[in-house]
Amino acid sequence: MVRSLTIYHKICFCALFIALTIILSRFFSLPGLFGLPFLKISFANSVVLFSSFYLGPLRGLIVGGASDCLGAILFPQGGGFNPLYTIPALLTGLFPFLFYKFLNFSKLEKKIPFVLIFILSFFSLFTMFYFIFNDYLISGSKSYYIDLWQKIVLVLLAFILSILYIVTIIYIKYKFKDKKVNKNYNIYSLATSMFLTYFLIKIPIGSLIMTFLLNYSFLFIFFLRLLTGFFTCIVHSIIVIVALNVSSQFNMRSAINEDHYFSRTTLWKKKN
Repeated sequence: MVRSLTIYHKICFCALFIALTIILSRFFSLPGLFGLPFLKISFANSVVLFSSFYLGPLRGLIVGGASDCLGAILFPQGGGFNPLYTIPALLTGLFPFLFYKFLNFSKLEKKIPFVLIFILSFFSLFTMFYFIFNDYLISGSKSYYIDLWQKIVLVLLAFILSILYIVTIIYIKYKFKDKKVNKNYNIYSLATSMFLTYFLIKIPIGSLIMTFLLNYSFLFIFFLRLLTGFFTCIVHSIIVIVALNVSSQFNMRSAINEDHYFSRTTLWKKKN
């Protein structure tokens, strides 16, 4: 019999996820890639994304915010605690659940990852047109000239990563077709909601904050974080879907399956 998570389960899971996120972000991450303070590869956000799906948007927000605050205070990296950096962490825990609910309600990704394909195509085309009309990446007083071969490599990289993301999600859907995670969740909507959280919320807002705090231009930060975000999002999607499949074995109903507020049936009843 499938049971709902009690308030005690949710509190314990919140504490566990906060601790796990701090450990992954502070001790198992690569900060300051290529000497740039705004570039970091970390898989700690996999836990925050999972907490949003499994515990709900409010507790996902708590896990994201608390882990960032406590991690910065207890284990500072390159400076003291700054509350502005916590904003993207809070939103990373809030929006995956909301995006998933919207996608499932609209039924846009019932059979194919339509929204994911559309958005990835848009980002790839954005990269291509950006380099067609720009020969420089400008950061503050510095300008970085981009040769033709570098433009070709970056544009191809964007398209390859986009295709890789789509193929990976379709393969995961096929691989888990007989698993509980495929019965309890829409895998396409899970992947798309994580991608939307990263590329519409976390990366743009984080880049804007870093532009304000650091001496780099917004486009310079945004573009480089966009490329690293493609890679990390693929890994996040795999980790979260596998974790949801494991959690399905315990017959505990997650927040997504428990909350029917956005369902068509409930809305119809409310109107009538």
